[in-house]
Amino acid sequence: MDEYEYTAGGRKLTKHATRRLTERSVDVDGVIDSFSHRFVQDDGAQVFAKRQSTNRYDIVVLDDDGVVTVLASVTKHELHNLARNYGWR
Repeated sequence: MDEYEYTAGGRKLTKHATRRLTERSVDVDGVIDSFSHRFVQDDGAQVFAKRQSTNRYDIVVLDDDGVVTVLASVTKHELHNLARNYGWR
């Protein structure tokens, strides 16, 4: 049986998200609970972005398996590119 990590708020983290969180400091629950932008990806995953400063966003991607990945300190330009490339709407 696979063991999964969970956020303090009880959200399941995929193994990929767990690895990313060791590299990037992102408050997953904070981003999801108080996002500034929300998108739906072409595959149905939900994308939450929270503005951290004038031109920086933290991003959490969530699907039926849990938190898929996190991105930290993404610029507004990078956010627009990600939205275009991954079909966020």
